[in-house]
Order: sequence, then structure tokens, then C-alpha cells
Amino acid sequence: MYRDTCKSIHSFFRVKAGKQQITLYPHCLMNIYFAETTVAEQRGLLCRWTERFYMEKKRVQIFVDSMAAAQLIDQVLWTYSQSSFIPHVIFSAGTGGKPPGEPVLITPGEFKLAGFETVICDSPADLLFMSKFETAVHFILRDDTERMQQSRVMWQRARDSGFNPVHVQYEKN
Repeated sequence: MYRDTCKSIHSFFRVKAGKQQITLYPHCLMNIYFAETTVAEQRGLLCRWTERFYMEKKRVQIFVDSMAAAQLIDQVLWTYSQSSFIPHVIFSAGTGGKPPGEPVLITPGEFKLAGFETVICDSPADLLFMSKFETAVHFILRDDTERMQQSRVMWQRARDSGFNPVHVQYEKN
């Protein structure tokens, strides 16, 4: 529904990807947060972003690149805060069926679940995948030069495609 509203009100971009033409719909108010952190602090920051969106009553999809990473995020979310609990579960596209009702799902692989408006990317994700959400979080790893360069390229592509990239500066925990 959100996508249809934006499609009817705002323009869209057609991008060639190889022989395929892909349509990107920059959301009306879509933000891609580029959050600076370090490799050691990334998972803690991921938990804080997840908690923030959960407290705002948003459904959150956490993208990871493997089942091992999904299990690690699952464990980190269980132990993150003594004062609050974030209901979450791992959901894989290969399991089939309807996704569980938890407000936070950890998903290995780039696929969008219906009803989830926010994605937090534990691993680098494609801009096309992130464009399917109202809000996205991408981590800039300050102590990983390759990932920093990937983040620069993604920032430029997001800006040039009409998205609203928001820089969130590093704050030491």
C-alpha cells in the first residue's frame, strides 16, 4: 500500500542492471541511515537501532548474510538488555509458509517480508533490496577499509537515485 501511494504521487527511477531494467521507487520520506561504528561495536548498535524501531511500534527485518550470522544476532538480542525484551525470531525464505507474528525477524538473504517497513542490514545489502522498505539502516565500519569504500559507493548511489541518506556519526559506547 505504501509503495502504491508513493508510486502515484512521486516519480520513479528506471535503472539498467545488465539486460534487465529495474524500477526503483524512492519512498516519499525514505531514509537510509548510514551509521558509523566499529566491527566490535556493530552488533550492539544493531540492537539499539532494533530497540528504537520496536519501541516506535515498527516491524523490523534484520538482514544477515548467513544462518550463522542469524543465530549470532538471535543470541545477542536475547542478552542485549536486562530491562527490556525485543520479541524476535529467525525466519528463512527456504522454510516456506507464513512468517511468524513477531515484530522483529532475522532473515538470512535479501527478500522482503510483507508488512515490514524497516530493514537493518547487518551485512552489506543491495540498494534495490533496501529500496523496498520505508527505512533502512546501513553500518559504516570505520575500522574496515573495504567496507568503508563500499559504504561511500552506496551513499553516492542512494543520493543520486533520489533517496535520503542520513549520516549518523560514530559515538563510542
